[in-house]
Amino acid sequence: MKRSITKGIAVLVVCAAASITRVEAADDLFRASEFSLSLFGGWVDKDDSDFTPGAGLTYYITKHIGVGAATYWENWEGTFFDNVAGEGYFRLPIGDLPIAPYAVVAFGYSFETEETFESFGLGAEWKFNAKWSVFGDVRYLINNDTDDGAALRLGARLSF
Repeated sequence: MKRSITKGIAVLVVCAAASITRVEAADDLFRASEFSLSLFGGWVDKDDSDFTPGAGLTYYITKHIGVGAATYWENWEGTFFDNVAGEGYFRLPIGDLPIAPYAVVAFGYSFETEETFESFGLGAEWKFNAKWSVFGDVRYLINNDTDDGAALRLGARLSF
């Protein structure tokens, strides 16, 4: 059992080292004029929400500043799109590492509860190469008619 765990950790370390020491520099990974499609799953602190799948589109105007739109499904009843939000991103790549922490703010409308909302949060993106990455963020949602709460997203991005 201990050998299996040790081998698994060794494989993870080698994979992480390989992704960090790629030929592509961070400047090539996190670039201006980058367009990406995000698919994610998450959790929202609401009574009728459990798993919340979603999708988003983002365009980075500069290496650090991005704008986008996203939606997620809080439940499987009601309208097709439960909500839509415009998002603003500020990312800060860490040196030559393929990792970029980011801050996000969003303003949106919930078709389910017929209210506007705002959110803000922090996250990080890990790029495997110029096309593929994984990300995660935590947000605080400010709902204008219902209770406020937290949200968590984990997903993958395809960049163009």
